[in-house]
Amino acid sequence: MRTKKYLLAIAIFGGMLFTAQAANIIDLNDQQTTKIERSKIVVPTHG
Repeated sequence: MRTKKYLLAIAIFGGMLFTAQAANIIDLNDQQTTKIERSKIVVPTHG
């Protein structure tokens, strides 16, 4: 019974770490894509 509690606690903690890491990776990818999209915008000089 004691090992089940420890195993469950480790599984929950690992899941929390995984979701936090996945959120950070998604944020980094969003920042990189917005930087690339901004550089593609061409502003005409003489309107």
